[in-house]
Amino acid sequence: MGVVGAAWASLVAQGVMALLSLLLVIQKTQVSLRLEFPLHPQIKRLFIMCANLFLRSIALNIALILSTREAAGLGKEYVAVHTIAMNIWLFTAFFLDGYGAAGNILGGRLLGAKNYLSLWKLTKKVTLYNTLVAIVLIFAGVLCYNHLGLIFNKDPLVLSIFTGMFYMVLISLPFNALAFTLDAIFKGLGEMAYLRNVLLGSTFLGFLPVLIFSDHMGWGLIGIWGAIIVWVGWRAVALMIKYRKKYLPLAIDMS
Repeated sequence: MGVVGAAWASLVAQGVMALLSLLLVIQKTQVSLRLEFPLHPQIKRLFIMCANLFLRSIALNIALILSTREAAGLGKEYVAVHTIAMNIWLFTAFFLDGYGAAGNILGGRLLGAKNYLSLWKLTKKVTLYNTLVAIVLIFAGVLCYNHLGLIFNKDPLVLSIFTGMFYMVLISLPFNALAFTLDAIFKGLGEMAYLRNVLLGSTFLGFLPVLIFSDHMGWGLIGIWGAIIVWVGWRAVALMIKYRKKYLPLAIDMS
């Protein structure tokens, strides 16, 4: 079935996850699925937060689509290599998102309790854990450097190009650890508008100019992944600055 089969597999997986999530909500919580009036007073705020996340997702997908489009313009071997690299990048992101999700839930709870000192300790701990995970993933990537490509493709030219650029994926992992961790924590803190602005800035003021410049310079996949590193690094730095300005002083006042 080729690509169609892969699409059906993805659809079935998403459907199963949605069904299991619904069953867990029904069995493990007191949440009612009935629409009741008057609506909760926080519904408007929730809607605005979702709208900000929607705009953020658009900016995120623009970066991913443009990187793939640029790789496709280099030739079929290059877009194959970019697809392999992006799949490995996303695979490592799932490891990092796990601790980020914990920070999301606990961070929101601590903010609600105005326990800023514990929030700071949580942020440090989760960031440390994810940084260590990123280091382990980098070591694994270095050890398997010449073999990972074989999982996806056997073409000698594709493997040769992949070997020449895979180090860029490994360089991006520490930035991913910081960006994904703080991104999840900021979601728990309700900072959706700031997350939206950070993604818009990193995409249109960071990623896109670097991508255009690298295309002009003829840097190929190295330039594309350089733009991705700038994109993620921008997010990490912006979130660290915001946290240190807004939440760290609150923690210091409590200590």
